[in-house]
Amino acid sequence: MDDLLLKGLDFAARINAATRKAGGAAAFARQHGLKPQAVRDAVALKVIGDDVAKALGLIKVLRYPVLAQANRLATGWEIQENLNSFIRRCGSQRAAAPEFGISEQHLSNILNGVRGFAPVLARLGYGPPVVRFALAKVAA
Repeated sequence: MDDLLLKGLDFAARINAATRKAGGAAAFARQHGLKPQAVRDAVALKVIGDDVAKALGLIKVLRYPVLAQANRLATGWEIQENLNSFIRRCGSQRAAAPEFGISEQHLSNILNGVRGFAPVLARLGYGPPVVRFALAKVAA
């Protein structure tokens, strides 16, 4: 799926073409049941809502730059696997938490999906997440 990810400029080209074809941002919004301001914000690349991406047949996905490998983006699954491996090497969550400068409870919340990966990314060798877009799967 990674080779099918679109960058922000690809999104911009798609939304510009779609709004132009519709007759403007307000017309595109009406056609898709969206708020006109949400479409204008997406055209300006200020805030791209999930609903606007969906209207273009896209979904937003987060990827994490691998600091040691230029142009490589990791999935959340890879982060989770590397975090689990790190904890196993440390021996326990209690031993691993100080390595990240967070409490054991905070680490537990990250592992259980209650909190995001931000506190552990740098130590695991990843940069802050970037947004990419993927083609939404069409149900047959």
